[in-house]
Amino acid sequence: MKLFKKIVCITLALGLALSIAACETGGNGGGGGGNDDDDYFGGGAGGKTVVRFYSFNNSETNAELKKALKDDFYVKNPDIYVQTEISTGSFYTNLLNDFAGKVEADVFGMEPGEIYPFLSAGYLEPLDNYFAASETVSLDDVWDINKAAYSYDSDTKTFGSGKTYAVMKDWTTDSMLFYNRSLFTADQLAMIEADDDGDGVADPLTFAEFETLCDQLLKRSGSTITQYSFLPGLAEAKVLAQFITNAGLSWFDPANGYQSTFTNPAVKEVVKYYYDILGKNDVNNVGSTFMPIFAQGKVAMIMGGLYCIEAYGLDSLDLGVAYPPVKDDSIECKPYTTGCVGFAISSRSKVKDAAFKFIEWYLNYYGAIDARKCNNFPAMKKYANDMLNPEVNTDPVRLRCTQFFHDSLSKAVVIDRNPYCSQASLESVEFAYTGEYLEGEMSFNEFCETLDYEINKRVRQAKQAE
Repeated sequence: MKLFKKIVCITLALGLALSIAACETGGNGGGGGGNDDDDYFGGGAGGKTVVRFYSFNNSETNAELKKALKDDFYVKNPDIYVQTEISTGSFYTNLLNDFAGKVEADVFGMEPGEIYPFLSAGYLEPLDNYFAASETVSLDDVWDINKAAYSYDSDTKTFGSGKTYAVMKDWTTDSMLFYNRSLFTADQLAMIEADDDGDGVADPLTFAEFETLCDQLLKRSGSTITQYSFLPGLAEAKVLAQFITNAGLSWFDPANGYQSTFTNPAVKEVVKYYYDILGKNDVNNVGSTFMPIFAQGKVAMIMGGLYCIEAYGLDSLDLGVAYPPVKDDSIECKPYTTGCVGFAISSRSKVKDAAFKFIEWYLNYYGAIDARKCNNFPAMKKYANDMLNPEVNTDPVRLRCTQFFHDSLSKAVVIDRNPYCSQASLESVEFAYTGEYLEGEMSFNEFCETLDYEINKRVRQAKQAE
């Protein structure tokens, strides 16, 4: 199968830059150099307390942050200096290496799917007492999903209760189904916008209905695709995981030591369903976002989060938003939040109070800004209400989509998390082998067996390292 490989490269580079800048702000380790521990763990410089912040930011976003720090944070906190550091490679691999070398930053980014190795090693500082002492931020004003994402009981090794080890900066349901209404017929719109329960929100398509639309909306001129029916807007492994969840399944089995389920017949059925759709759309590579192509009007449906509207200029389209499909009507739709990207503090930091001052400021300063930009929903619920105000959110497309995304938050779940094989590890495995399968170099059974083997290998190695 063939996928315009130049576009893959271009969209990968553009997509990563835009999506990471839009929805992720974390921290960067950046070990090495000749600094001593005082420097690396927030030692003073020029009479100020230095807080090192390791970030997913690109250079442009980092420059904007530095300006905001100068214009606002330093005015309010003249005794603190924030040293920003940008990730230049694999963020979490670098961060774990920095912890191993005792050169980690004071504050850094965190995601629900990546947090477990840091928790099990005792690397993260509980934030509950800092929030309790704060006069401007409260955990009670943070969306409840933060507890599911970042609260952890070390005795029972379960999420959703216990201490709070990170706080998200913003969030969205990341796997909602965007569709370009102008590419649909009246009958097709009636299918995707059906509202049988009359709640004002379209019902999720079943897998069968979604496949029907995918077949109808795919257009070719000879061997060339002129209109793609569906392309993933997220990493393909994230979209695959959403389909598996909406089939009432998981890609791992907690009752069986968190081992892979990719050789389970029911899971294999979903895997084949998903990749058959990608195959028909000539996808033979992975890891790329196709949002730029969707923004050009060449794709009928794609998955993404609220931030995509601003990041890719989607408000220029006749844009619709639907829930991700479910296997059948008996299964509850559970749209993922794949990011909930937020902040954590090193348990070894010598400047924890100053580090939390930065987090506290960020939640308030950028909460107000994000509400005006109508990007992701700020972590502080009080700012999110402004996004539903037509006097603040004056773009009619963004206002309509923001309302729909806001409604979807009540159904949101944190992406399935395997404590012994992170989401990034799943994506790396999928990235390594999906192209071979879609190119016909590997049979479907071989593909599933390879995924199963590689995931179980990582689970086994992680358990041995505990």
